[in-house]
Amino acid sequence: MYLKRHIEKKIYKAVEEFPVLVLCGARQTGKSTLLKHCFGDRFTYLTFDDLSLRGQAINDPELFLNNFQGNLILDEIQYAPKVLSAVKMAVDSNKKRRFILTGSQQFNMIRGLQETLAGRALLLTLHPMTAQEKAGMGDSPHWIENVLNGEFSSRKTKLELPDLSPVNELKMGGLPGILEKSEEFHAPYFESYVKTYVERDIPSLYTGADPVNIAAFLRLLAPLTSQEINKSQIGRELGISSPTANRWIEWLKAGFIWSSLPPYSGNIVKRVSKSPKGMLFDTGLICHLLKVHDTETLLAHPLIGGIYESRIAGELMALIDAKLIQASMYHWRTSYGKEVDIVIEKEGKLFAFECKWRRNLKTDDMSALKTFKETYGNKVSFMGIVTPTGHNVKISEDIFQIPWMKSRS
Repeated sequence: MYLKRHIEKKIYKAVEEFPVLVLCGARQTGKSTLLKHCFGDRFTYLTFDDLSLRGQAINDPELFLNNFQGNLILDEIQYAPKVLSAVKMAVDSNKKRRFILTGSQQFNMIRGLQETLAGRALLLTLHPMTAQEKAGMGDSPHWIENVLNGEFSSRKTKLELPDLSPVNELKMGGLPGILEKSEEFHAPYFESYVKTYVERDIPSLYTGADPVNIAAFLRLLAPLTSQEINKSQIGRELGISSPTANRWIEWLKAGFIWSSLPPYSGNIVKRVSKSPKGMLFDTGLICHLLKVHDTETLLAHPLIGGIYESRIAGELMALIDAKLIQASMYHWRTSYGKEVDIVIEKEGKLFAFECKWRRNLKTDDMSALKTFKETYGNKVSFMGIVTPTGHNVKISEDIFQIPWMKSRS
């Protein structure tokens, strides 16, 4: 069964207004399924995972496009970057022709676009599925949209996510491919994902990449998700230099596997952290790398709070990208230990969120947000604590509790 994605409306409009749409994101986030559903009757689908098609496109890009007339979806374009020049010539000669390109390597995609398709292409990013999308409600408004538009209210109708369990959602993650698989196949699915990425994707794009060491590096990053990253320390753990660790992290970022939240300081430079906080892109993958294969183990795991924070941050990134909201995400941490998990800046206003893996909050849970408000004053437009379940409720004069999945009772 096809499940609607938050990004669909923007994709339809983008295809009307741009000759080239580029949809990027990590492998298995559902790019091909989404595009076939939306445009299968209007576009011919070709993938460069097919070695024969890849060879044709590399050897003679112009002839390749001439052999496939009409509107095209070209999947995994990073394997045939020379096609970008031929795409440019094709759209310049026929203003009505449309191309949709997909890719799972950000660096190669953006470099090629800047050099070849500037002004002709729109770049969009597809993230793993949010809980709302998995519940079949991808076309319904998300609470973060209301918050950023100044329309959030605890009195508004509650959006329930039927049949979803917060802990199971963390364990499974948001990759569409796992949705219809039995639990006994979850671990093999993720192991195959890692194997494909480190043994095929990385070596094919980066000279000298060692799949064994990259796999070990990925497993070392899993327990560090939602933490500030010390690349020198990671390098020492694997016996590699800090520059090598930094280069490998950049490779993971380029493949959308790893992302960073930069630190927010505003004008308060001396008393706040200057280190980014990193996270793996999918909590199902994180749990697999941590060898957490059932919900009971996850509930007792000391890192469940960081895993939950990664999921909430990932969902907010997904919504911001899907709706083309002009906003930036950060984290905030003082030198004396106060920390706000997520800070969003939009049009000069700040929106601050804590992620707490419990429904019943304590007074101390609000202390970091209050410090943030004291520090930045009227710039702070909204503050909330995102909990796994519960109800939208105002828990102090200016702080809301926001449930990830709203209780029915």
